[in-house]
Amino acid sequence: MKKVLTGLFTLVLTLCFSCIANACDIEGLYANYQAVYMPKTKTWATAGMADGRIILTKKTTEGSGNYSEYYYGNGKLAIALKSNFEFIKDGQLIGVDNAGLKYYKISYNTKSKKFVETPLCEKELQKLFPNAKIVKISQFTNNEYTLNKPFFKERTILLLNDTDKYFHKYTYKPSSVQTTDIKGLITVKHIGKVKFSLYGDKTNMLTIKVKDKKACCKCGVDCTCSPKCNCKNECKCGKDCNCGPKCDCSKDCNCDPKCDCAPKCDCKK
Repeated sequence: MKKVLTGLFTLVLTLCFSCIANACDIEGLYANYQAVYMPKTKTWATAGMADGRIILTKKTTEGSGNYSEYYYGNGKLAIALKSNFEFIKDGQLIGVDNAGLKYYKISYNTKSKKFVETPLCEKELQKLFPNAKIVKISQFTNNEYTLNKPFFKERTILLLNDTDKYFHKYTYKPSSVQTTDIKGLITVKHIGKVKFSLYGDKTNMLTIKVKDKKACCKCGVDCTCSPKCNCKNECKCGKDCNCGPKCDCSKDCNCDPKCDCAPKCDCKK
C-alpha cells in the first residue's frame, strides 16, 4: 500500500511540474543567475560547455525599476539593460521591461565585441508567444479594450506598449490573471472586467472587458452553425452550416442555426 501511495505521489508531482514547464516554456533569470552565450551557434542557455562560451552573471540595480545588469566573470559590466526580467526561450535571451510593457532581444555584436539590446517587433513577439493575442496599448479607446474569447475557454493576451505611457507598480484586478513574471502576459478565463492600474488611481486605469463570443468566419460574417451538418461540398465542422462552396469550418464552431457565409468560408475555432 505504501509503495502504491508513493508511486501516485510521484506521478502527481511529475504531472504538476510537466504542466508548469509546458505552460511557461521559459527559463527565467533572477539575481546571481548565469546566462551563457555560445558564439558558434549564436544561442543562449543557462549552462553549457561549448568552446568560446561567454558566461554572464545577472545583478539587479537598486532603486526604482530594479533594472538588470550582466557582468563578466572578472566583474566588468557587460551590458546594462532596460528590462527588469529576462528569460531564455528557443536559444534567445529576451528582456522584459515590466514598467514599460516593452520587450527586447539581447545579442552579441561580433565587430564591436559587445552585447546589444534590440526592441522586439510584433511579429517576433508572436513567434515567442504563439498562443497569445498581441494587444497594443494604442488599441485601447478611452482606456478600455474589449476582448472576445470562445465560450468556456480561456484566452491569453500579451500587452505591448507602443505609446509613451509608463506602468511602474501597476497591478491587475483580479490578480489571478497574471501567473508569470511577465507583467504584460495575462490569461483570462471568465467574462467580466480586468483592471490594470496603480493602486488607487482610477484616472489612468486600463480596463479590459472580457466577453464570450460565438465563432465567426474569416469572411467577416458571423458563422451560426447547428448540429448535423448539411453543408455543401464537404464542410469539415461536422455541423449544419449553410455556407457557400468550399466551406471549411473549424471543428470547434459552436453556433446557432443559419450560417450565411460567403464562398470559401473558413471559420475560426
